[in-house]
Amino acid sequence: MADGDGMSHVDLVKALRAIDGLVDVTGGETDRPNFHLRHAPFLHFHNDPGGGGLYADVRLGGGKGTDFEPVWASTPDEREELLRRVRKHVRRAARR
Repeated sequence: MADGDGMSHVDLVKALRAIDGLVDVTGGETDRPNFHLRHAPFLHFHNDPGGGGLYADVRLGGGKGTDFEPVWASTPDEREELLRRVRKHVRRAARR
């Protein structure tokens, strides 16, 4: 899923796995990456059935009761923005 120059989906997943505090709970080799934060579901990926590409459902709000928010991850810029937002959220969660 590389788009020429910039961050590929593989690069994004590697970067997410490297974030201290995120736990990769992906079931198997063929499953889409799935991450927990503080023992609660935090981020997983979907393909848009309308053909819009790949997006992540991510809980960037408060706690376990927060709804998932779709964040596009189809282009290198979208993946970099998603990674930036996740890093920022995890840093804030670590201070609590």
